[in-house]
Amino acid sequence: MPALTDPLDDAQLTLLKAMAEQYLKSGQWPVWRYVDQMMDHLGYDNAEQVLKSLPVVGSNSPVGASYGLAWYDRAHLADDSRPALTVAAGLHTPELRHLFGDNFISVLQYFVERQRAVRPSPDQTTAEYITSEDFKRDFPAVTDEFVAALPGIFEREPVMRRGHRPWGTNGWQFELHKWLKDYRSVDDLPGYVERVTELTLAANTLIIPESQAPELARVLGSSGGKIRIGPTSASGMPIVTGTITPRAVTPPEPKLYVNEGLLAELAVKQGKTKLNVNKLLQLLRELDDAYQDEHPYSCHALLRAIIDHVPPILGHKSFEAAANNYPWSRTDKKYMARLLEFKTQADDVLHRQIRASADVITMYDLPQAAALNALLRVSIDSL
Repeated sequence: MPALTDPLDDAQLTLLKAMAEQYLKSGQWPVWRYVDQMMDHLGYDNAEQVLKSLPVVGSNSPVGASYGLAWYDRAHLADDSRPALTVAAGLHTPELRHLFGDNFISVLQYFVERQRAVRPSPDQTTAEYITSEDFKRDFPAVTDEFVAALPGIFEREPVMRRGHRPWGTNGWQFELHKWLKDYRSVDDLPGYVERVTELTLAANTLIIPESQAPELARVLGSSGGKIRIGPTSASGMPIVTGTITPRAVTPPEPKLYVNEGLLAELAVKQGKTKLNVNKLLQLLRELDDAYQDEHPYSCHALLRAIIDHVPPILGHKSFEAAANNYPWSRTDKKYMARLLEFKTQADDVLHRQIRASADVITMYDLPQAAALNALLRVSIDSL
């Protein structure tokens, strides 16, 4: 697997340049159809293949942590979607080097320093935030355009994505979360990319009992996978990394519940529709956070809130009315029936009072993510 810093070929560099030039002109990434046609005009007849050939570290699938030069929906690259370049692309694109290099690193260092200055309480945990107004006050020379562009950059960077939250009508806020400390030694773009790579690979590391290591090695070897047994962890278990085929080993649960491509599309809609999508974005991000941390009650409550929040997008006052009367496709109609049935389960979580026996709701009781993503797909298309 090529590293993010490895040289790119002419087709890959042309693709990055075509995307970067339009981004710097308009402040938003071009739609995929434009990129595809531009690449064709320049003599490259398979832009999608070029995009998917860009280096990625970590898991090159929907399962597991990953980070690459580009950010897009790998399952469905629609003509009107807007693939974006990550900060790492600045290593290969002179046009983006200043924005994604010096300026981004300055923002990251600013957040790191502000996080270090937070004085924790011994009795409670309280989130501390930086708002866009705070940022403009501390950096009076920055332009409004740069401040407005930051949320779009945050969405595609692991350390920034977790902290970003919409705030107000046009502003943003950023939580000074504990993971910022992992970037305290970063002072330039190559160092940032190296650190993201290290953390992404670490997130895809398996720690298994020593007794199971030979068997895992046998399975991986027979399936064509690669395995490396490295140093032991603090618990004495060997750390094993490698490529695991789904038939050999059951893959871990995906860390995200909401499709990342849909989340990005929804963020682009903000400020361009009659309906304000800030709350919906926030609910979806909090759902992903709760899902990643395996908080079943929070997940149930947030999913219920999302289901009740979107009906006006579909022209109805309640989800029941939307589920029964909107002209869904046959498949989506089945998904909506699942979500409608889920509301009873969510009511159980929200309203059942304390009792002597243990509750039975778990993470596994959530409906398939495909049902929510189907609802979001239609909702975004309807905005």
